[in-house]
Amino acid sequence: MKSALAFLLALAATGALAQAGFPPPPPKISPAAGVIDMHVHSHPDVFGRNMDDIDIAQLAKAKGMRGILLKNHISETASRAALVMKVVPGIEVFGGIVLNKAVGGVNPDAVEWMHRVYGSRGKVVWLPTFESDKHVKTLAKPDARGLVVAPGGNVTPEMEAILKIIARENLVLATGHVHPEEIIAVVRRGRDLGVKNMLITHGLTNVPGLTMAQAKQVADMGAVIEVCFLQFLAGPNAPLAFLTHWTQINAKHVAQAVKEIGAKSLIVSSDLGQSGNMTHPDGIEAAIAAMKREGISDDDIDLMVRKNPARLLGLSG
Repeated sequence: MKSALAFLLALAATGALAQAGFPPPPPKISPAAGVIDMHVHSHPDVFGRNMDDIDIAQLAKAKGMRGILLKNHISETASRAALVMKVVPGIEVFGGIVLNKAVGGVNPDAVEWMHRVYGSRGKVVWLPTFESDKHVKTLAKPDARGLVVAPGGNVTPEMEAILKIIARENLVLATGHVHPEEIIAVVRRGRDLGVKNMLITHGLTNVPGLTMAQAKQVADMGAVIEVCFLQFLAGPNAPLAFLTHWTQINAKHVAQAVKEIGAKSLIVSSDLGQSGNMTHPDGIEAAIAAMKREGISDDDIDLMVRKNPARLLGLSG
């Protein structure tokens, strides 16, 4: 027994213990400290989730994160964010609305009511996601038709009205899962109408599927391109079946985007919360570690996970 203990102590002294099938020790300060995760899925929901709003807020706070943004494909999350802020003080929690059919689709009234919800935590308006024309054609039925916001490159009257509300209330426009051509049209019109904060939802994966040239185009118009850690886990060999239908966009792609677009026009979020997946803070930590391995600087990572999200949400610092 003494010889076995002496062997383990010798291994620990040389650092070899970390190579002997043991996880690394916990960091004194989480790499996720100060991060704002702009893409958090949680219960209550109609899809399988691994945590609820309060669980995530508590865990994120324990990791020293600055904030989280709750996203739900079928209901507004401004009200939920306001309640979570009361239960878990000391962390910023935001919500918004996704313009799928459950809220009337591309519906200005839904946006108008969302931003008025008690607590003023409703900050983000996502364009249609799983019911968008791009999504259903790519991941469901190629001959089906989903919701559109800018057919032929021109925003619809309803989309125009929503952009005016976003500009007036200084909300964040997030582009959801719509076609690249629609993204370009909406960003251009949003800029013309005075929308200051525009986020291209996981822009480089197959939904929506922006090319790097298109990503540069919308970044030049003031939009920020989101890359999600969930897409690091995607591809034909993904451990979760639903992720096999998505194109993998990983830290190497982030490094390329930093070089071609610039970290000032990028954010990295988690998009986690699915049953069977890791927790959101763990995903943020893993994303940061992967970006460091690709040679992305601490300053650029700080921009993408802390400063740019804070700017979009109107937070100081």
